[in-house]
Amino acid sequence: MLERFIQNTAFSCYSGGWGQVPEGTDPQISWEKIPDPRGECLLASVSLKFSAPIDLSGFRVSLQLPEDFSCVHVPQLAPLDDMVISEQVFRSPAMIWESRTEQLALIPNLRELEAPHPIPFIMDSDQRTRQMYYGVGNHEETGHVYHILNGKTSHVTGELKFSFYLLLLPKPGSPRDFRGVSDFLWDTFGQGIAKTACCPASLTPYVHHVYEWAFDRWKDLCWQEFTLNGSQVGGVVFIVTAKQKKGLGQENAWREPKSIWNQAWFSCMRSAWGYAKWGERMGRPDWREKAEKALRFTLSAPQKGGLFPGYYAADEQNSLQNGHWVWSPPRRPEGHENYVHLLDSSWTCYWLLRWYQDIEPRAEILDYVEDYLNALLSFQQPDGSFPAWVEADIREFSPYLRHSPETAAHIMLMLEWLKVRPSKQVQEAALKAAGFLEADILPTGKWEDFETYWSCSGQWEEKQYGKRDRKTGLYSQCNFGMYWCAEAFLGLARLIGDSRFLDAGERVLAEISLYQQLIRPDFSLVETIGGFGVMNTDNEWNDARQSLFALTYLRYYRQTVREEYRLRAQAAMKASFYMMYCPENPETKRCYELAHPFFDEQEYGFMMENYNHRDKRSKHGIGEFTIFDWGNGAACSSLAEFIPAYEALETEETQ
Repeated sequence: MLERFIQNTAFSCYSGGWGQVPEGTDPQISWEKIPDPRGECLLASVSLKFSAPIDLSGFRVSLQLPEDFSCVHVPQLAPLDDMVISEQVFRSPAMIWESRTEQLALIPNLRELEAPHPIPFIMDSDQRTRQMYYGVGNHEETGHVYHILNGKTSHVTGELKFSFYLLLLPKPGSPRDFRGVSDFLWDTFGQGIAKTACCPASLTPYVHHVYEWAFDRWKDLCWQEFTLNGSQVGGVVFIVTAKQKKGLGQENAWREPKSIWNQAWFSCMRSAWGYAKWGERMGRPDWREKAEKALRFTLSAPQKGGLFPGYYAADEQNSLQNGHWVWSPPRRPEGHENYVHLLDSSWTCYWLLRWYQDIEPRAEILDYVEDYLNALLSFQQPDGSFPAWVEADIREFSPYLRHSPETAAHIMLMLEWLKVRPSKQVQEAALKAAGFLEADILPTGKWEDFETYWSCSGQWEEKQYGKRDRKTGLYSQCNFGMYWCAEAFLGLARLIGDSRFLDAGERVLAEISLYQQLIRPDFSLVETIGGFGVMNTDNEWNDARQSLFALTYLRYYRQTVREEYRLRAQAAMKASFYMMYCPENPETKRCYELAHPFFDEQEYGFMMENYNHRDKRSKHGIGEFTIFDWGNGAACSSLAEFIPAYEALETEETQ
């Protein structure tokens, strides 16, 4: 019963540390029972009344949990004692604790986040003391990206109010099954997503902006053509910045080395599939021709025993014609230049097979993928997992991510291969890999991948590869691994008809859903509903991965006919274009023009990959660059798949 959890509530205020509330204040809390078919639910209404105006830094209510409860999920890690989980990451926020028989969640009232409030909301969990708390506190960003109390005060008069939910459910039979909590969040706050959902075809104008920007207005910078192995190849350059706009004199001021990638994020092949499909749909043979050159670029990567590089860099004079291949793209551990990141290779081959099935069945594609797949299968470990990095010459495995959720991406590739060439060996390898994920990843929440540690949110004293957070006992997590797993389990469920895989996939999808943005918070200058965050050690909203997640939700809708999945899919697809500079996004457009006053219609289609990332060069929540193969171009590829899939579902449902 929830009553036993609320008997030991305590109030405290912050002044260099948490202590007693000051004299002249009157803290109170009331509890209202909320009917819920899943279990018990209480709405806590907290108030702090003042006999006179005061300067307040922070105020919270703490709950003491029984000894048999352990923390299993928080929206963000806050490893130092004065760090907090900030409202800046309240997308679908919940702190979840479990005992042997029960699951308890504290869920903020997100409606209060939509309105102005004098002090930002905060929460946190501490496994060491078995406490969780919710309240308000002035704080600031630190590192990349955490939040720490700063002791600054706000002048408050009259009364300070906030509320939150406590949800108590029977503990599910499977570990880390957050479907009940995710369902509660959806039922309570999902109306915004339902209203946001639109006809996917209405998003087509964004496609014109993107391709006309990359292939016409910024073509001298973005689209690159050159000769490899006697063949004309091409692709969109890895990254361009706002200040590289023609006429500003900084066209050759590259933020990172001029290059073209086939990597898990920055996939030339995925983008090319998109502009090939749009070229066919819109009668643009020039787009289709460019896609053909990008395909040739991908197939030109030299194979060595099946392995191939995924990063092509220009020379010191920024010439791609005189460039060279590098085995492993950046976003890797130190000293791994000669290692192949198998995730990148499998993702590239996945899109090569998609080209083969959806655009043109070319024998050279199957030959290329088969050579790689044979090498990949030789790397499968006894537990079913695949290592992340393999040294290209001696085939030695890196010690990093030897057993990780990146394994699921290889299942995705194997499932595509089985569609064109049935193979008992490949199917058995996929099932063995799934067994590893079920046994080692899903129960522990060890969602570690390359992005978790070898990107912008890197390692530091309190965030180390393979180590649990000392305050919560949780791992640093990234939801990209969740995506691969959700796709892999759904594919296996369809392949062999085993309901256990669909159940596992929906468990993973519920955890992904805890990163989807259900509201537009008061602090956001742009639309956010339906978009996604990334990990529990970073800050961004509207991240580009949402264009992949949109398709995942749509596929699960087709399998389950669960309306929530359809609405989440539509909202995520729409959110994939929120960050684009164009007339269709007036608020975003205004932010770009504040950050980059020289922008005009020539930049329609320019798109930052996320919002509120807060690197040192961002302004008004807006960054300075576009990565076509992860942001705008990738979103167009997803939309090219989403529209016909959605329209086919509508046709099926009306027949």
